[in-house]
Amino acid sequence: MKVPVLVFALTILSASFSLAQKAPPAPLLENEQIRVREIRIAPGASQPSAARPNTFLYALTDGAIVFTPPGRKGYELTFKAGEALWLPSQETAAANEGDKEVRALLVEIKARAPAAKKRAPAKATKGKGTKKGAKKK
Repeated sequence: MKVPVLVFALTILSASFSLAQKAPPAPLLENEQIRVREIRIAPGASQPSAARPNTFLYALTDGAIVFTPPGRKGYELTFKAGEALWLPSQETAAANEGDKEVRALLVEIKARAPAAKKRAPAKATKGKGTKKGAKKK
C-alpha cells in the first residue's frame, strides 16, 4: 500500500513545489523547452491547487511536503537532500507543515525538442585530412 501512495505523491510534487511560495522564483534558465528554478518553501507555507508540467526535481535539503489534489485526501512526501525525482504533470495544492525551509532545483519540461534533421554522411575527398609528406594510417 505504501508504494501507490508514494508514486501518487511523487506525481504531484512538481505542482506543489512551484505553488508553495508567494511568488514563483525567477528562472535560472528558460527557453521554449524547459524552465529551471530553485524553489524555497518556508515552514508553514501553503498554496492552492494549480496544474504543473512534467518536472525533474533535485532536492537541496531534507524535507517533507503535504500534497493535496483537488477533491482528495492529502499525502506527505518525505525526501532527503541529493535525491532526484521524475514527476509527471499533475494538479495539486501544497503545504510545508514542517519547521524547516525546503529547497529544491526544478527542471520543468515545457515541450519536446524537435527531432534532429538527418544528414547524409560526409564524403571523403582526395588529398584532404593529411599533410604533404605525412604517412596515412
